[in-house]
Formats: sequence, structure tokens, C-alpha cells
Amino acid sequence: MPRRKDIVVVDQLENALFHLLKEKEYKDISISELCDKAWVSRCTFYRNYRDMDDIIYQFFMKKSKKWWDENYTTFLKDEKYVSVSLFQYLLSLKDVILLVYQKGLSHIFEKHIFDSAINGRNVLDKEQSYSSARVSGSIVGLTNEWVRRGMQDSPEYLAKFLNKEIEYKTI
Repeated sequence: MPRRKDIVVVDQLENALFHLLKEKEYKDISISELCDKAWVSRCTFYRNYRDMDDIIYQFFMKKSKKWWDENYTTFLKDEKYVSVSLFQYLLSLKDVILLVYQKGLSHIFEKHIFDSAINGRNVLDKEQSYSSARVSGSIVGLTNEWVRRGMQDSPEYLAKFLNKEIEYKTI
């Protein structure tokens, strides 16, 4: 379990980075500026992250894990609810997702989607690996279009498309 101090530092760095991203371009933010804004040392930064991309990546991974852990038992009972819940979860992060896309950092969000789908699974199982990649690609494609449209459509609307893709089998 992470120490309280580590949790506070991570929160400070996340908040500082997202605040700075609202003010300036990503390429114009230095690690020193970020550390000053978060009131942490560069050593503390590097103890927690490889680089600034890692802050965004870990933010999404942490949020996804929390969403999954909170909903897992419901997902076991109703498989189709996963899609609706996923887009509800993404909608809850609308401001951050729109900011990340606006700043040209969608690749970090997309990597998180692919890594989340494979996380904890036996990637040596070829069929499961390809299936996870196909569903992840669908989620990324739907999310990219949803973001392009300002995330206006409902999670239920998007879930219909994802559920159709999951059910479609060509094998």
C-alpha cells in the first residue's frame, strides 16, 4: 500500500501538470517548472515518474484500476454493462481527456487503453491477446471520434457500437 506522503506527492504533481497544461503547451513545460508548481523536488519527481508523460499515463492507469475494482462484481453479473460503465467512467474524466487530446497527447491515453486491456492477462494466449487488442482498438477509435465531437453523445449510445464490435466475430 502506498504511503500517505507518496499519495500526496503524486496528487500534487498531477494537479500541477494539468494546471500548467491549461496555461501553456506541453513542450513548453519543464520538469523544474512542474516541480516548483507542485512544491516537490526533482528527486521526488524522478522517484515517482520517468518523465512527464508518465504522470498522465499513471493518472489514467490509477483511475482505470479504481473504476475496474469498484465495478468488477457488477461486470461479472452483467457483461454488457461493462461498455456503458466504461464510457460513463471516461465521461467522468471529460475535462482531463479533452485537455490531453487538445495538447496532442492522445497517444498516452491510447497506450493506457491498450495496456489496461492486457494487464493481468496471459499475453502468451494468442487468441485472448488478439481479442484484447481488437476491443482496445475499438475503444480507442470510438473514444477518438467521441472526443472529436466534444464528448456530447451518451455513454449508452457509444456502448451500443462497442457491444456490436465485441459480438462481431469473423473467426
